[in-house]
Amino acid sequence: MTDQSSSDNSAWLVLSASGLTPARQLALVRALGDAEAVLGADDGALLAVEGIRAQHVSRLRQAQAKVDPAPLAQKLADLGGHILPITDEAYPRLLREIHDPPPVLYVSGSLSRRDELAVAVVGTRRRSDYGQRVTERITGDLARRGFTIVSGLALGIDSDAHEAALEAGGRTVAVTACGLDVDYPQQNRELRGRITQSGAVVTELSLGTEPLRERFPARNRIIAGLSLGVVVVEAPTESGALITARLAAEEGREVFAVPGSIFSPVSRGCHALIRDGVTLVEVAEDVVEGLGILLEATPEREPAPERERKLAELPGDQRQVLGALSHEPLSVDAVIARLELTAAQVTGALMLLEVKGLVRRLPGSAYVRID
Repeated sequence: MTDQSSSDNSAWLVLSASGLTPARQLALVRALGDAEAVLGADDGALLAVEGIRAQHVSRLRQAQAKVDPAPLAQKLADLGGHILPITDEAYPRLLREIHDPPPVLYVSGSLSRRDELAVAVVGTRRRSDYGQRVTERITGDLARRGFTIVSGLALGIDSDAHEAALEAGGRTVAVTACGLDVDYPQQNRELRGRITQSGAVVTELSLGTEPLRERFPARNRIIAGLSLGVVVVEAPTESGALITARLAAEEGREVFAVPGSIFSPVSRGCHALIRDGVTLVEVAEDVVEGLGILLEATPEREPAPERERKLAELPGDQRQVLGALSHEPLSVDAVIARLELTAAQVTGALMLLEVKGLVRRLPGSAYVRID
């Protein structure tokens, strides 16, 4: 972040807390230059801006009279946050290019020029185990290639994407539909803290703003705007993830979709996207190629040394059991039927493979291989 004078910060905090929509704030800033110029303009100059009416000017004047920016600035500092106005050279370039960028971002953590190589990964809150595994695989590989992973900090696919990026040692950015001081969703409090250490949590909304339903579509445009492309993993036909995909396409960003089961309602939105011509994604390389980025610029994933060691040290029975498994769930009985091992050998091997993090046990005593 570049240095902003305290008066500049104060003006942005007042404008942001005025109750005017971000679109109207942006119109005023674009017409008059910056937040300080907006607050210093007379009523006539404000009313001359397209879309600004008397009630909007009145709301702005009320904010100037009632909003004290000093405690807001102190609270923001206590949260470890800062503001990033659209006039700041550190404001994300990709986001500035959309037709309605946020006039100001509230940031906890840090944004970096590295984040211009960003991909959004989004999907349903009610994701399946398949959706979680696909998200972890594709997102982890993208993060290891140097991509920043952008998502919405929601439960489900969003959380899986953030977690996978962090696990891979990469950067991730979470975009929220509430103020930085609002702990939403509460289940992701710990995850939120880790994200600020390896990326940022950002919002366009002033402190104290609650996450109302109508604020999420606007949040989704920021997710799309920060990214070169959007990967939809699982999404019902009525889904916020599909809104993000549509907004990305409208801004000329690439859209990708992961196919799922024809019997799964959470995959129907992805299948609709694929029918409409978006790129089908199975592995991270599909995203890289779809973005038109040279593979040489993003090195191939190398298996983690620890995993290689585990595989090399596997006893024969565990190696056979692991070889019989795939990414599709397989029951214990089915594994036994495929191998010339006793039931006790198979169940014992599965237990040890799970402890080593090489397989995952699903409800119903089914197992999948983890790569």
